[in-house]
Order: sequence, then structure tokens, then C-alpha cells
Amino acid sequence: MSILAVRYIRPIDDGWTLPHLFKCEDGQTYVVKFINNRSGSGILANELIAYRLGKRLGLPIAPYRIIQITKDLVNMFPALKSMDIPTGLHLGSLYFEQGTTLLGEVNLALCQNLHQAAGMMVFDHWINNWDRHVAESNLLYLPDQRKILMIDHSDAFFGPYWDIEEFMDDSDRMDVFWGPLYERFVPYIDSPNPFGRYIRLVEKIGEEAVVQAVKGLPKQWSISSEDASSLVDFLMGRRYLVREALEELRDNFPIWRQEGED
Repeated sequence: MSILAVRYIRPIDDGWTLPHLFKCEDGQTYVVKFINNRSGSGILANELIAYRLGKRLGLPIAPYRIIQITKDLVNMFPALKSMDIPTGLHLGSLYFEQGTTLLGEVNLALCQNLHQAAGMMVFDHWINNWDRHVAESNLLYLPDQRKILMIDHSDAFFGPYWDIEEFMDDSDRMDVFWGPLYERFVPYIDSPNPFGRYIRLVEKIGEEAVVQAVKGLPKQWSISSEDASSLVDFLMGRRYLVREALEELRDNFPIWRQEGED
């Protein structure tokens, strides 16, 4: 179900997709990515599906809503007219004014949900979100709430341009991710079995739950039913690859590594 954008605020200065801030009818402010962003409407589908799956797994992920932009709103703001923004259904994530990426100085020791970073790593592998482990801008820290929040899943599922053949070719293999962002969480999540709980959640997720996450995308986003079905198959097949992939990270976790040596 979509909500109506009622006021344009301003552009966001960073991000490949050049998002903009809008006030919507629910009184909230959203970071909106347009259908005609330079990476295409596929990133809107990626973001919404990733949000639904992450929420299903109980992970800390920024809320998303489908945002309707009307012709009247475009005509009201010259900036929107100059960008040739199409009317219709776009996608917005809830804006957190106090939120800061981990590119800045953040004292993670103050964070109260660091244990969920393990779930984030499991999730990234499952949905092939290949850029977070090297991009400290893909995670928000909310100082007022003392928690981390996942954002930006534009490049999940092999990026914005879905390809059935690519889904099929990679249905039985999984890349292993490791980088500076993941490394920052080692002291907080290292244990004899840091990923076990979240791996089990992914392995147990049913096909109907995945179908529900993928279905109901706006027709304006141009995702075919064949592509959607292929993504469901892709995700279902990858559930049992996560455990082996994460095992490759054991040497980066001193306590977990020692457990394997006993």
C-alpha cells in the first residue's frame, strides 16, 4: 500500500541514486529514490524486497514505504519539474535526522543492538548484498536510540538489472564477504557460535514468506512475473549455502576459531 508525498524538501547530497527528501501524508519524512534514477527501477525492487526479508528475520532495517508522487506535486515544485520526475510510485525509506553512517566517529561500545550485526552478515550473504562489508556508509548509527540500522540494499541480488540466467547460474554458489565494516564488529559478536541463530532463521524461512516479500511490486517498476519467480527460487536455494560460506570467516573470530580447534 502506498502513501502520498505532500511536500518536497530537498536533495540528499550523497548516494549514487541521488535520493531526495519528501514529507508524506503520514507526517513522516522519507528518503525517496525515483523510478528514473540512473540505475533504473530495479533498485527500488531490491530495496523493498530486502526490507521485507530483513524485517521477517527480525533484523534492524530502516522502514520502507511505496511513495506516490502526483502530477500536482511535481507542478508545485520547480525542482521536481526540472528533474523530469515521473508521476506514480517511487520508494522511500524513513528519514532519521540524527542518523550517521559509520564513516564518522562512532563509539560502537554505546550501541545496544550490536549482537544483530551477526544477523546482518548472514543476511548480506543470503541476498548477495556484496557492497556493505566494504562500505561503511551502508549502515546507520542512531545515537538517540543507541542502535545500528541497515540501509541501502540497491545492489542486492546481483544489482538492479535482474537476469534469470544469472540467478540460475549462481543458485548453487555463494561468494564470501569480508571487509573493514564487518571487522569492526568482531569484538562485539565473537563467541563459540556467533552466527548460528541467524543461520537457522534463514534455513527455516518458508517459500511462502519469500513469495510474500517478492510479490506486489508496482507494475511501474517493470519487474516481470518470470523474474520475480526466479528470484524466489534463487533465494530458496541459497538458504543452505549460508552456513558453509560463513564458516570461511571463522579465522577472523578468535573465540570461534578456538572453538573449532578444540
